[in-house]
Amino acid sequence: MEASELKNILEGYDRKLDRNLKLNSAALKNINLEKSKKKTRTVLVHRVIELVSYTLLALFMGSYIATHLGQTHLAISGSIVGVFTLIALAGSIGQVVFLQQIDFTKPLVELRKKIELVNSHGLLFVKLLFLSAPIWWSYAIVALDIFLDIDLYVHLEPGFVVRYILINALLLIPLIWLFKKLSYKNLHIKWVRKTIGFFSGTKTRKALEFLNDIEEFKK
Repeated sequence: MEASELKNILEGYDRKLDRNLKLNSAALKNINLEKSKKKTRTVLVHRVIELVSYTLLALFMGSYIATHLGQTHLAISGSIVGVFTLIALAGSIGQVVFLQQIDFTKPLVELRKKIELVNSHGLLFVKLLFLSAPIWWSYAIVALDIFLDIDLYVHLEPGFVVRYILINALLLIPLIWLFKKLSYKNLHIKWVRKTIGFFSGTKTRKALEFLNDIEEFKK
């Protein structure tokens, strides 16, 4: 083995060691176990409340759909809202299960990673916001029907409805791609980083940045 090759290998190990020390140092500075346990319990309570809320909303939408089966546009709109409600509900269930499985006896970096995975929960709602953009009309139709007893659909021209559905159907493909792209694993991509930073809060952004640092270190 050439001396230059050996030097490069040693420098690579040094860089990884340095990054590892920095990650552990950051974890030691930012994690007080007792404080973290208390915060985790608080977050768990919030997620349970969130779970109950989405469960009630999902049940309500199920009842709404069943009641309006004879009105196709209302049943379809209600189904679309119901699907997104179930996605949010699944996310809340996953968070509750994940929070209950956090082990505070694990190494600090591993513990910090799990806590930041919890803090990054807000990214799910950013993704749902983008994915639901083409079918926002479903929310409007259902909301107007429930709260004001107004059927918006009957006031729309059939031609407009067809054009609107076709155009927004075409948007689904790029939006699904965007849904998959918005991840802490893609923070090295400038537009992904800026998009997440713009639509998510500071807590979510910092959590994603830490998770990205962990992934970069593993490489």
